[in-house]
Amino acid sequence: MDKEMKDKWAASMDKLLHLPKTKRDHFALLLVSLADCYANDEADEKAKAVVLISRDDTLALFSAGAAEDDCMDLLIRATELLTACATADAPPKEMFN
Repeated sequence: MDKEMKDKWAASMDKLLHLPKTKRDHFALLLVSLADCYANDEADEKAKAVVLISRDDTLALFSAGAAEDDCMDLLIRATELLTACATADAPPKEMFN
């Protein structure tokens, strides 16, 4: 890791230390899960991830363990999951809008 990246990492660690424990635990779970996507070479248990980061008018996409077609499939599945969650308690007529 070069010095610039080390400095960015150190600055981000300083920010994380000020977060409540629940947010730090959530972040740790995210990192462990992403590490599995990078490090797991078992074809049967290959974890894949797509991370979207929106800042201002910019959208960045990072993939780990996922090719382009995997990313599209993951995003479609995520859309279906979020739609199901958003409409789970909706009145029946809203399910058709």
